[in-house]
Amino acid sequence: MLKTSSVEFSNVHAIYNSKPFDGYLAFLPESVSNSATIVHHTTTLNTLLETNVSYRHFNGRDFCWFEFKDTKLSTDLSIQITTPGNYLWLLINMRTGILLTLDSRHLVPTDMLLCYQTLADDHLISLGNNSSWFLLLGIDGRMLQELTAEYAQLKPLFAAAAEKNISHRIIGTMRLHAKLKRILDGLQQMEFRPFSTYYQLANWNIRFFRHVFQEMEPPSVDKKDHEIELYYKAMAYIRDNFYDDQTNIETIASALHVSESTLKRAFQDKPFKVTEQIIEYRLQEARACIRNSDTPITTIAASLNFACPKNFKRLFTKRFMISPLQYRQSTRLKRLF
Repeated sequence: MLKTSSVEFSNVHAIYNSKPFDGYLAFLPESVSNSATIVHHTTTLNTLLETNVSYRHFNGRDFCWFEFKDTKLSTDLSIQITTPGNYLWLLINMRTGILLTLDSRHLVPTDMLLCYQTLADDHLISLGNNSSWFLLLGIDGRMLQELTAEYAQLKPLFAAAAEKNISHRIIGTMRLHAKLKRILDGLQQMEFRPFSTYYQLANWNIRFFRHVFQEMEPPSVDKKDHEIELYYKAMAYIRDNFYDDQTNIETIASALHVSESTLKRAFQDKPFKVTEQIIEYRLQEARACIRNSDTPITTIAASLNFACPKNFKRLFTKRFMISPLQYRQSTRLKRLF
């Protein structure tokens, strides 16, 4: 058995890999010695690297990444993941179903992303004797407050999960659609640099989080609770139509075949009311456009149906505590380094 303080393989000699590692994290180097040690204040990773172990790992102050990709397994394989205390995980399964063991067992199908939280020290990922490929992204739990402030859509998901007094929580799921796959493909364009790789990966997380946390669905919805079901349907509708200048309470209620008052009740005690949620999606999209393009800010505001540049600036500054122009200048300054 290969055992570390973070990753433990049940039977390392059962792994067979016929090709050089070609996963998303292939740009990360193998250790030049028999063991690699990365130490920071949350996790210590001491991993014995052997030629027949087909994985890559990288970790830093707030995040850790682990990818396993193999063309064949001669027998079933279990991987125990151990981290101290509170962690949030994104498990991205690209090939064949895998089992995640928390308080109970959860099947993660192919092309599925599962978000979960661990409050205990370890959990188990089990692979069958076939071709397996998954990427695991870990986020230090101390960042959850900042994450829910940044991505308000997470608040109701965490609130629902918190009702269960357990040491592990399933937060939500989503299909690994084409847009997410394109973002994953972006990892293959990276080159390893001893100092800056962690910051490159952390910056990549921002783009990935934006799509995942805005589209994530709860693992299950009580169909008897009409307001909860209606809330998630409305959220999905707004997410798909916030670009449209006709998207408002009236059109959403009509599309979902409910009254406007019923729709408003579904958004009570939620992070945003209906109109606020539409604006939130537009502001998040505007911020991404400002960060990733040189399009004039007034053009971005108009394309997202803000009434006027002055109104857009006021809403943007209130939401993100920085003006649109200052935000663009700060992102350009970061790119210089």
